[in-house]
Amino acid sequence: MMKTILVASALALVGCGDDGTPPGGDSIVLGMTTTVPPGTELEVCKFVQVPDAYVTKDHVDFTNGSHHVLLYQTSYAAIPTTKDDGTPVDTSKPFDCSDGATNGWSVTKLIAGSQNREGESLLSFPAGVAIHVGGIALINVHYINSSDAPLPTEVNIELETVRAADVVTEGDILFLYNPFISVPAGRTATARWRCPVYGDLTIANVQSHMHARGISYAARVDAAAPFYTNTQWEGVPVRHYDSFTVKAGSTLDYQCDYRNTTGTGIYQGPRTTDEMCMLIGSYYPADPRTANCTDPTGQIFGGDVIGQGTATCQATMGCLQTAGDLRAVTDCILAAKPEVAHEASELVRCSIGAADPAAQCGAQIQACAAL
Repeated sequence: MMKTILVASALALVGCGDDGTPPGGDSIVLGMTTTVPPGTELEVCKFVQVPDAYVTKDHVDFTNGSHHVLLYQTSYAAIPTTKDDGTPVDTSKPFDCSDGATNGWSVTKLIAGSQNREGESLLSFPAGVAIHVGGIALINVHYINSSDAPLPTEVNIELETVRAADVVTEGDILFLYNPFISVPAGRTATARWRCPVYGDLTIANVQSHMHARGISYAARVDAAAPFYTNTQWEGVPVRHYDSFTVKAGSTLDYQCDYRNTTGTGIYQGPRTTDEMCMLIGSYYPADPRTANCTDPTGQIFGGDVIGQGTATCQATMGCLQTAGDLRAVTDCILAAKPEVAHEASELVRCSIGAADPAAQCGAQIQACAAL
């Protein structure tokens, strides 16, 4: 049950038309227009064709009302007309993807975007570094229309390109998304995740991402002083670095602090009524495992979810055995004391990937039961 819950949820996590010009000039330009009905929160997507190119910087411009604009690379050779499970979708025009932009589609990586209309975009590399793009890409925009009239919207994405011969190192975007967030009604809470770094990397810029309950944010390498802090969920600042290297074997440890003034518990999710906790930034050289905080195989979540409670690992294991959905799993693992984060996370990780957790996760069960 836990495997089904977490794998299905991971596919829908990430959540808040025109062809590009060939990269013979200085840039590729992509765009999308749509209309958001009154009183609606909506995510809209559109597939676009992107020429093979190396991109060193993005510029994103969009009309008022958007929470984010993202551009994803996909593995499709042509624009698909069905989701990977066979569900038909009219992809000849912008379509509703409010169930999660990446849910059901073969998305391989994030390649551009912005979460602030007045702020900086995601992608920015020094000379000699660029991200490789090409083929079918997916534009995703998250709009909120609180008015009583339809809201016409427009998104434009410009990708600055460089010649392949001028690229020394291929870059990528850190896109760390913590799926374990729970903020009880009328209380404060913290979501903290410690992600593995598999190879030496250099960070060019970083920014945070939270929703309206976010009150503070901090990211650090291992137990060092934070290299990025922020108290804003809108107008999020982007910090640039000249030479910020993180060594293989280190961890990117980041946390979001929340205050929930409503009478309803809040969990992770794509809507503004949900919460998020992300670390986003341009880095190089590219390593998808580090970029997405996966395990060494790149298949499931990696690193350690740092609990904020007092439960032993043994008690956490008992809680997980009766958890019926992702929210229940989240409450179990966040109730664990921080000292057992690694053992509890190893147990959850093994359970996700095992057909028979009781038989296949003996070492993880034994380690957890001892704490």
